Amino acid sequence: MKKIVSGLMLFLLALPALAEDAAVLPPPQVEANPMGLILFALVFVGMIGGFAAYIWVKERAKKDADK
Repeated sequence: MKKIVSGLMLFLLALPALAEDAAVLPPPQVEANPMGLILFALVFVGMIGGFAAYIWVKERAKKDADK
């Protein structure tokens, strides 16, 4: 049992030294297409505007029905 614990401790102590030897590669750069971002922004703002218009029309119809 002492040999297993001793071996495990030596192995755990060696891990940081082994990690320093490993080459750390930077992540690849991704070229983002600005047209996709512009299209998303237009659709997003359009959906928010459409939802606001829908709520406004429904509230107006509700007020007219109450009169």
